[in-house]
Amino acid sequence: MLAEVFTAAAWSTPYSFAQDSISSLGVTTCEVGSCSPMHDVMNSTFVALGVLTLLGALFLHQHIRSGREKKWILSLAVIIAVSTAATGLFPANDGTIIHWSAVLPGFVARHVVLVLIAWHMWHEKRLVALWSALCALVGLVGAGLMLGQALHFGLGERLALYPLPMWMAVTGMAVLMALARRTVFRNVEFSLRALHPRTATSRPATAINSMWRSLGRHPVSVPWRRAALSNNRTVRR
Repeated sequence: MLAEVFTAAAWSTPYSFAQDSISSLGVTTCEVGSCSPMHDVMNSTFVALGVLTLLGALFLHQHIRSGREKKWILSLAVIIAVSTAATGLFPANDGTIIHWSAVLPGFVARHVVLVLIAWHMWHEKRLVALWSALCALVGLVGAGLMLGQALHFGLGERLALYPLPMWMAVTGMAVLMALARRTVFRNVEFSLRALHPRTATSRPATAINSMWRSLGRHPVSVPWRRAALSNNRTVRR
């Protein structure tokens, strides 16, 4: 999305996010009403997003139980990754047939894979399932409005295509936060507990209690200074 804003800002003619297509940002030739000087940025972003989608699919398979759904989800994710990268390798000015042959598989597969993930995760990760279903619903509605020409093409296209990258970003951030809570935050909490005054004073007291029990004496549950006074009283007795 940032690449779109950056590339659109370089246009000599006004670029409309509501009316112009995303593919227009990647055209490598200058024509009337369609000239993208920073097309390399947009096309490189398509390729990078395809590579990241493929890496995401490789990590995702670890959280999906084996079965037919797993094969379908991973296969569709690979199709989306290749299609996204091909969008940058074959821009719109290379020809309508070539460009749409690169775009169309990913355009269809992205909605299907979100529906499958929502169905698969319903009994295991209910929140992930609801989030996936919401993204799938928004994407399908956007695709329907775009094909039915109920919205401007650019707005309908973005409503259809943006949900999957948003799903990837939010889900990936949630996974990273969960890993951080399990590792970094837990270690920090353990360190803070170790440095807490009550914890620090209770440890020597516990050691003294164990020592006095081994000697047949009464346990001591006070700090060091009070422990010394208690020792003197015990000796006097």
